[in-house]
Amino acid sequence: MNKSKLISTFVIFGCILTLFASYNIYQSRIQSITNPSVNASDKVSPNNNEISKENRTSDKKINQSKSDSLTAEEITSLTANMSDEARTVFTSRLKSKEKIQLLVIGSSSIEEGTPGYGELLSTDLSEAYGELIETTSITFDGNTAELVDELDGDLIDWSSDFDVVLLEGMNLSNNGVVVVEDSIDHIEEINDRMKQNVVDSVLLVHPSQPLAKAAYYPKEVESFKSYLTSKGFTYIDHWTEWPVGNEDEMNIYLTEDSEPNDKGAALWASALSTYLTGK
Repeated sequence: MNKSKLISTFVIFGCILTLFASYNIYQSRIQSITNPSVNASDKVSPNNNEISKENRTSDKKINQSKSDSLTAEEITSLTANMSDEARTVFTSRLKSKEKIQLLVIGSSSIEEGTPGYGELLSTDLSEAYGELIETTSITFDGNTAELVDELDGDLIDWSSDFDVVLLEGMNLSNNGVVVVEDSIDHIEEINDRMKQNVVDSVLLVHPSQPLAKAAYYPKEVESFKSYLTSKGFTYIDHWTEWPVGNEDEMNIYLTEDSEPNDKGAALWASALSTYLTGK
């Protein structure tokens, strides 16, 4: 190989090395540009989480402050429409700033409507009592005899020590299956089971929704109310808010399957809320 060829070879080899080095430098710079954004995100995330935690804590404190600010006059107003037994439980918990544990047991009607009466009621209670009330809702599609069979099963977590149980009377499920006298016995069994965990707890009973057209069912519900109140139980009669007896008007509040629609759910929830919040 002559000298000129040797020099040409070294020049070509040098060019290749230069191109390779330039490529590596370019790739390194590209990586340094893209990676920091990922790293920055990683570093910022914990701070954002801390901020979120602080915000949640702040929100909780706001709710607690609202609850803690309930005066004796406000408590009296909130419990104005309650029975003496219910008022005693609510007042004792509120004055001691002890959270009220409320269990709501309803048929599938509790979820009918957008939203259902259960959700609407829970919202009203939270607005009225803040952090001083915690609502648990359970949907049960059977009759009262079947509900009693479930009392020590998986349906209800009695360890939550419920202070108040709001129970739908399951009147539609009972209709033609469970006689009124037996349903009252079932209510008493539910009440006894409730008080095994919280001695001064209170059971509040309200009927299932009325129907647009029915002959025997209204009489059955009226008998249920009479028997129940004669036993000393609290009965929330939301039927007085429905246009019972007027088929056309009742259809405004019920679906074709006789379940509450949006208006029916709102009416039902309003009646229960009026009793439980004094508004």
